Amino acid sequence: MRVVVAHNFYGSHATGGESVVFHQEVELLRRAGHAVETIECENAEIERYSLGKKFISTLNFGFSREIYDLSINLFRRFQPDVLHVHNYKYVLTPAIFQAARDSGVGSVLSLHNYRLICPGGQLRRGEIPCEECLNHSATRVLWRSGCASSFSTRALQYAFYLETRKSILENVDVFVALTEYAKKLFIRGGLPRQRIVVKPNFFLEPTSSQLGSKRVQPKLGAIFIGRLSEEKGVRFLLEAWHEVDCPLTIIGDGPMKDWVRLNATPNVTVLGEKSHSETLELLQKSEFLVFPSVWYEGMPMTLVEACAMGVPVIASNLGGRGEIVKDNLSGLLFDLGERHSFISAVEKLHNNSDLRDRLSCGARRVYKENFTPEKNVELLNSIYRQAIESRANML
Repeated sequence: MRVVVAHNFYGSHATGGESVVFHQEVELLRRAGHAVETIECENAEIERYSLGKKFISTLNFGFSREIYDLSINLFRRFQPDVLHVHNYKYVLTPAIFQAARDSGVGSVLSLHNYRLICPGGQLRRGEIPCEECLNHSATRVLWRSGCASSFSTRALQYAFYLETRKSILENVDVFVALTEYAKKLFIRGGLPRQRIVVKPNFFLEPTSSQLGSKRVQPKLGAIFIGRLSEEKGVRFLLEAWHEVDCPLTIIGDGPMKDWVRLNATPNVTVLGEKSHSETLELLQKSEFLVFPSVWYEGMPMTLVEACAMGVPVIASNLGGRGEIVKDNLSGLLFDLGERHSFISAVEKLHNNSDLRDRLSCGARRVYKENFTPEKNVELLNSIYRQAIESRANML
C-alpha cells in the first residue's frame, strides 16, 4: 500500500505525544512493507512569515492554497492509496483533505484531541471537564471565560472551529478515535458514527534489551512526565505532594515551570525537558507513574509507554483512562480532584513492593494484549482499506 502521512507540529518539531505517534506510525508502516511519503510542517513557520502573509494566513484557517498545490503535486507524483493526517492546525489546514478528495485518495484523520467538537479542543473549562459544547452549542465558548484567558483567544478558537469543521466532515473518509470513550463523545458532537474507528496508540519498542521480561531494579520513586500546565493536574500534584513521603521526579516543560520549581518540596526533583530516550530510561527506573490530568485527554503516550515498561500508573479516573490503566490490574485509579484518594494510592503503592510487582506484570499484560506494533499495523491496514473503499464508492 502507498501511504502519505502528514503532521503539523505545534512548535519547532516538538516532541509531544502527537509527534511521537506520527514518527512511530511512519516507521511502523515502513517496517510493514508499505511505501510511505510524509508531509511535515510546523507552526513555527508562521513566525517567519512577512506581516502580509501572517495576516492572510489568519484569514485562511480553513484553506491554504499553498498546501493544496503542494499536496496535489505529491499525490500526482507518488500516486498514494490513502492519506493519514495527525494534525492540521495551523499551517496544513483542511486544504490537504480537499486535495486528497480531488485526487481520488482516501483520507484518514486521527483525533488526538476534541477540536472538531469543542473550539478549545479539550472539553475543559478551567480545571474541570466541560461538555457544554456537546450539550448546547459551541458558541458558548465566546462568553465562558474559563475556556481561555481572553475573549480574543476564544473568538479565534471559535473562528477556527467554524472554518475547519464543515470542510473536514465533508472530506475525511475515516476518523480514528483513540478510545471507546472518545468515540462516544465524538458521536455526541455530531461526527458520523459509521466513519469513526477506534484504534489506540501503540509503543514501538526501541530495543529488546530496554523492554525485557524483567524490569531494571527501580531506583527512583514516583515519576511525572508531561507538560507543566494546569490541564495536566500539576497544581493538584504538587499541593498533594506536601503530604506524601515519597521521592518524585518531574520531567517536562511548560507555562507552569517556574511555579513548579518554586513550589516543589525537598523530595521533588524537577529535571525539565528530556529527550525521549532519556525519559524512557528514567521511567523504567521508577516505581510508578503519576498521571493526575484534569481533562479527558486523547490517549497519552506516557500511559502506553508505562504499560510497555511494566511500570504501574496512578491516574485520575476520567475519560478513557480506564481503558489503559486497569484499576488494580495495571495501576490504581483515583477520583478526579480527590486529594486523599490520590495520596492513599501513592502511599499504598510506594510502601508495598508485592503490589507493585503484581501491577507491573499486569501492565505488561495489558500492553501485550492491546498496544503492540503488530496489533496496531493490523488496525491501520483495516482503516486504510475502509478509507480507500469509501473514496472509491464516491468516484
